[in-house]
Amino acid sequence: MKKILEQYKHAWVFLYFIIYLPWYFGLQQRGNMGFHDIYTTVDQAIPFVSWFIYPYVYWFLFVAGTIAYLFFTHKKDFYKCVAFLFIGMTICLIVFTVYPTSFDHRPFNIQGSPLSTFLVNFIYTADKSQNVFPSIHVFNSIGCAIALVKCQDFHSSYFMKIFANGSALMITLSTMFIKQHSILDAVSAGVLAIVLYILIYKLDVFKIEERVDEKRPRLSKNFSKVSR
Repeated sequence: MKKILEQYKHAWVFLYFIIYLPWYFGLQQRGNMGFHDIYTTVDQAIPFVSWFIYPYVYWFLFVAGTIAYLFFTHKKDFYKCVAFLFIGMTICLIVFTVYPTSFDHRPFNIQGSPLSTFLVNFIYTADKSQNVFPSIHVFNSIGCAIALVKCQDFHSSYFMKIFANGSALMITLSTMFIKQHSILDAVSAGVLAIVLYILIYKLDVFKIEERVDEKRPRLSKNFSKVSR
């Protein structure tokens, strides 16, 4: 047990959610007054497409799977990934706090398969159309795509580049095609992702490469062979 705790002590970073979750859901409890509607003519031209709910829901698996893989295989890549995600998510919360936004342009009649209709209604009920700019959904999908492509296991994996970037693209499109976010939400998330990519992956401002002493687990070695 002691060996396991020592090997995975980097789990301490998940304490972040003690701050994030009350802050995020607390903001969701605000009333409907004072919100700026993020809506453009481009959004008006984007149709509602029910099947895009599938890549939208896939986001949960993509993000959780990426973090879990890096957590169990590469501490350096894990720390870079969560630094990217958690800093960006905090910036989003600050923006939500000082600049409340909404995007309440959901269709009245949802047409599609029974499953897609059920999932859309579930998401609409569970997630208010508030605090949308920048889109955390888009930002996190871009962050996870970057983390996978940059992971030392996949430097030469063409498949991973297609998979990671394709996942991020489809998730980004899904936020707009199910009328959950505006194009401005997606663009602002992309801009934020570019800034943090430069700071964390290019400049390494937190000196993660120097500070993290990584012992490469066997799982990582085996998986890297398969990925190629």
